[in-house]
Amino acid sequence: MRLTALLGLGFLVASCAPAAEAPGETDMPAAPATLSAEDIAAVQAIEPAVAAALNAADTAGVLAFYADDAKLMPPDAPIVEGAEVRNVIVGMLRGGIADVVLTPVLTTGVGDLAYQVGTGSFTMGGTTHEMKYVEVLRKGADGNWRYVVDMFNSMAPPVEE
Repeated sequence: MRLTALLGLGFLVASCAPAAEAPGETDMPAAPATLSAEDIAAVQAIEPAVAAALNAADTAGVLAFYADDAKLMPPDAPIVEGAEVRNVIVGMLRGGIADVVLTPVLTTGVGDLAYQVGTGSFTMGGTTHEMKYVEVLRKGADGNWRYVVDMFNSMAPPVEE
């Protein structure tokens, strides 16, 4: 009887003890939080603001949405970054870009990074172009979201040679 009581007490103590942690479990940092509804709304609000700045030929207004270390990937052109982004934007504005419409279809992210996928259209040289884009944005210390990667290209099928 005494042995049974001791065994029963041992099982009771063992079942009440906290579970052992898996190896390395305590070494893992907590996953960053997904974006809040406010952050998603702020990221989505950038598209109409950029479109408005492009339609107004406002170089400074467009560039305000790009981080200093941003990488821009326009169609059929090399990647440009940093200060060279300005030259591409100025070229688009001098080329007569107009009627810009940008429509996000997916916005998500974690921590201080967001990505956005969308479609859009613009007119240049009298022709309307349909496009698709993907962007990566980073939330700055000032709380503003800015593009760190901006890639866009045509929805038109490739031209056969």
